[in-house]
Amino acid sequence: MKLRVDPVPVFWRKASCWRKLRLLRYFGNMETFIAQKYLKEMNNLRREDGGFSRTSDEQSSVTVTAEAIMNLICSGVSPNSPSVQKALNFLLSLQKENGSWRENPKLSKDRIPFWSSCEKGVPILTADCIEAFVEAGYRNDERIIKAVEWLKQMQSPDGMWLSLEDTDPNDTEPDSTQRAISALIKFGLPKDSHIIKNACVALEKFILREAAEWAKTHPPVWPWIASLDGLVAAGYTVENKAVNYALKNIVEQQQEDGSWPNNYELRVVPTLIKLDIIQKEQASETIKVVDSEQA
Repeated sequence: MKLRVDPVPVFWRKASCWRKLRLLRYFGNMETFIAQKYLKEMNNLRREDGGFSRTSDEQSSVTVTAEAIMNLICSGVSPNSPSVQKALNFLLSLQKENGSWRENPKLSKDRIPFWSSCEKGVPILTADCIEAFVEAGYRNDERIIKAVEWLKQMQSPDGMWLSLEDTDPNDTEPDSTQRAISALIKFGLPKDSHIIKNACVALEKFILREAAEWAKTHPPVWPWIASLDGLVAAGYTVENKAVNYALKNIVEQQQEDGSWPNNYELRVVPTLIKLDIIQKEQASETIKVVDSEQA
């Protein structure tokens, strides 16, 4: 699978500290000088309520607070430290009675995407929080077990996940599905469990039969990368027919400067690294060069 040009430089120049740290976390490079630089930037986004905000002019939000918890722990901060505990408590303040998570109601409405809610349980947010609490050592906590059970119940009969609590039973989509797969596996659900297998079969069908139509009415890279990420989380490789087909449709959309339409290099590049389309060591070296140029 040949790329037009190495997309790592354009990814690194455009990525927020959150996306940079997520990739460095995957590399296992959270104690390097570069990681410490962006951890400092992240810590400047800590709010008084214990949560973290995506940008300096926002209130705390669920996803980035969950990301911050994992970044802190993976960089050597103890889960029992005040910074991690305050962030965990912020998340717990937004957990619903049924175990799911909703978004911070103090967040400006124009910063809340269509798939999220300050009132209803949101599978994506619940998945984010499950991953953060598991990272912090709360796998056996009743509140997290309850969240996992709620997330399982949000899987539709066709294998995909509903996008929101109390929504139409047919309102499923690949991003909620890929996040659920990732969180349930991190919690400890086997990749060969019927829940994960059914989800992957659904994503394969989506890629081969539906993604092309969705690409006509959504950002054209999104249906391919969202569904592909779910299969990658479940351990699928480029040998799989659906994975290969999704990759083909993604790579075809790469632009001459290495980017993708709608800034989707921010999602595509980490996935290409996970699939070894871009070598991990090569990407790491490129990041060092690009980051030094930005200094």
